[in-house]
Amino acid sequence: MITVAILGMGARGFTYAQAIGEIEDAKITHVCEVNPIKKEFIKKMFGIEEKNYYFSDDEFLSRGKLADILIISTMDQWHYKHVMKALDLGYDILLEKPIASTEKQCQEIAEKTKKLNRKVAICHVLRYTPFYNKLKELIDRDTIGKVRSITQTENVGYYHYAHSYVRGNWHRGDLTSPMVVAKSCHDFDIIKWLMGAHCTAISSFGNLDYFKKENAPVGSAENCYKCKIDCPYNAINFYKENPRWFMIFSLDPDVEKVLSNPDHPYGKCVYHCDNNVVDNQVINMMFANNAVAQLNMTAFSNKMHRNLKIHGTLGEIEGDLENMTITITMFGGKAETIDVKNIASDFSGHSGGDKQMIKDLINNVKNKSDKIALTDIFEALESHKMAFKAEESRLSGGQVKSI
Repeated sequence: MITVAILGMGARGFTYAQAIGEIEDAKITHVCEVNPIKKEFIKKMFGIEEKNYYFSDDEFLSRGKLADILIISTMDQWHYKHVMKALDLGYDILLEKPIASTEKQCQEIAEKTKKLNRKVAICHVLRYTPFYNKLKELIDRDTIGKVRSITQTENVGYYHYAHSYVRGNWHRGDLTSPMVVAKSCHDFDIIKWLMGAHCTAISSFGNLDYFKKENAPVGSAENCYKCKIDCPYNAINFYKENPRWFMIFSLDPDVEKVLSNPDHPYGKCVYHCDNNVVDNQVINMMFANNAVAQLNMTAFSNKMHRNLKIHGTLGEIEGDLENMTITITMFGGKAETIDVKNIASDFSGHSGGDKQMIKDLINNVKNKSDKIALTDIFEALESHKMAFKAEESRLSGGQVKSI
């Protein structure tokens, strides 16, 4: 039986806990979560004993190694402190992305992991999805010849952006990490993986243009419960229609009561918050194989999804993660569409990636494998460097940064 401790039971920690609950030879034994409201719910759902439930991260980490695996799914700015201590304690670690809030911290964590001969997996779950695995297979067997360019768009979703990056925990890059690191290190990792080459140079443009006070509709209020404007970003309407998103920060089902508190951040008007992360950004990349790539991250999409186009010397591939379709067109030939839903059955949690990652993690620890996951920290470090360099470039007006 593989035992697991979880530090941080927010949305990601809870998702991984649910996945572990479906694995016969794995069990969650210890939990540390600072929000006291969640305690009884978590204890009951996952069978956590009272003595094994903690509110304080310092107390939790002072008790030594409590399980085979520690999942660290706390906020970005706490990763460095938590993982550095956990490495000293001897845990095998699953660390939620991003690795840390600065490039220097990421590098120091990797160096300590190597020095102590520990195993740290980073939650780049897209590598575990049937969709991206199929794309990787097609590329590696030269289906469209040599890849010359990859273009991926991360459609964040207007409601997701408002929830997480205007009102929510990642609304300020100076307190957590830059948007391109917090959200798009997934994309850098998957683009690098598909390309099969190192990124050598990067440039970027982007800004916060829309979610600012000067764009507030005439007559709008600073809190949604007071507002009479018909607005797609109205928090009351959104959380009533999407209770699972509401449960991320409140277990009280009364949306109006909770958000009638004028100081509650999730009830504030999106034009009157203190957010400072970009709402649109484009990144250009050069790779060692002379191929290029582009990532477009935008808040202005109707749904959350990723789509991409891969250009090769003999043909092209178009893929849509939301629709689970991959279309291959050879030059001078007819288009062939692969329905990914026909080659896999589970698309829950990051299009099937969450559960597959957890299964791989458990199996690798149980079998004492040399590599803990598809993206251990040494594999993931490059994608984080790409993200930090992209932000440096954006802040310098698009200057090319070498990697």
